[in-house]
Amino acid sequence: MNRLIRKTESFCPQCIQRIPADIVEEEGKIYMVKECPHHGSFQVFLSRHPRYYRELNDFYFSLIKRRLPQRDYILRLTERCNLNCSICLASANENPTADYPLEKLKVFIQGKKGYKFDLMGTEPTMREDLPRIIRMICESGNLAALHTNGIKIADFSYLKELWDSGLREVHFQFDGFDDQFYLKVRGARLLSTKMKALENLKRLNIATDLVATILRGYNDKEIIKILKYGVANPFIREIFFLGCRWLGKARKFDYRICLLPDEIIDLLTEQTKNSEEPITREEIFRFQKLYFTLLSLTSLKKCFYIHHYLLVRREGGYQNIHHILNLAKMESALNRYKENVKAGRRLAKAILFANLFFKSLRPSTLILAKDFLMRRSLLTSGFNISRIPSKYLLLGFISACDPYIFDSRIALNCGKGELSLDLGEEELGALANCLRDKNRLVE
Repeated sequence: MNRLIRKTESFCPQCIQRIPADIVEEEGKIYMVKECPHHGSFQVFLSRHPRYYRELNDFYFSLIKRRLPQRDYILRLTERCNLNCSICLASANENPTADYPLEKLKVFIQGKKGYKFDLMGTEPTMREDLPRIIRMICESGNLAALHTNGIKIADFSYLKELWDSGLREVHFQFDGFDDQFYLKVRGARLLSTKMKALENLKRLNIATDLVATILRGYNDKEIIKILKYGVANPFIREIFFLGCRWLGKARKFDYRICLLPDEIIDLLTEQTKNSEEPITREEIFRFQKLYFTLLSLTSLKKCFYIHHYLLVRREGGYQNIHHILNLAKMESALNRYKENVKAGRRLAKAILFANLFFKSLRPSTLILAKDFLMRRSLLTSGFNISRIPSKYLLLGFISACDPYIFDSRIALNCGKGELSLDLGEEELGALANCLRDKNRLVE
């Protein structure tokens, strides 16, 4: 028997038209169920952990009740790239559109401060004026974060020029240590180039996020290797495990290569289960409640599909955050806060802080609180990863929304807006992904 969790809207994966959708539990799994009048019904798998999904779904939507303001924008600078990856979500080099004009950017950032601009779409280092763009964003009081495949920053002098322009955050495409994977999926043997780029980032101590696109059956065994490398290198402040989605060029692949964040968590827990510090789903579950609570307290716009966990570096490896934060005891305080918010109680925040203080009082907890309170801009200024203390490593399990999994209620607080020539200003990056693929079908 089906159990309805939530009603929403989605897209038909074939014609990319809006259709109603239900999130349901059926036989111990979570699905999105929807029907297109032209292409029939679709049952889209979301999770094999119904309690995890149900409780976090209730937690998120109880705390995030309104559409929050967008302060983080993907800036789609160019459609050009120096690679032709077969899984490119952005369909690089297929659309000969002009580069995004500098004047349009100037107009958009005028009067804005504390915004984050993710320099993307498709390979921003193809822009000769990239140092100027970075300088303009930083001098306006905003944050410029570079997303790159790393080919051009393997040249230290070029990366140093970007650093001198104000670059302090890089999201680096890194899918593991298997050169055959790069050859098969990215079209070239890239490992040596990527390692050289990483050494340059380390030399300048630029806060780096390893963005690993994981394909089922291709590089899903690389997760543990990527984790170990990230732990050993403190200039890496974050690792994002991105499940490949059915967008852009990746629509040519079988949909079954796609992975959701929940499935990547399964892969990570499996690959760390025999280590000294296994990462468990239960601890991720508890940490996620803390993360959603922080989003609600800071009004930071992030979607339900982004899940996080925190590791603490120590000599020879890492330890899980639950050694510092008593997540099991904190969970009861977080659950009570959720119920108080749902009931509209005015003292919900005060009760939360009092409960957390008494339930989490440890010297190590106070040190952690101090570390992050002194770096409030991590949450209040576009999730600035350069503000993460180097002894911590943040893990992210993320997904780009495609027409299969697009969920209008989740997309309402998509953590990325988008500025592009083809779609203009779009507050919801998840919607932009689907609209762009819809436009390609028409073409």
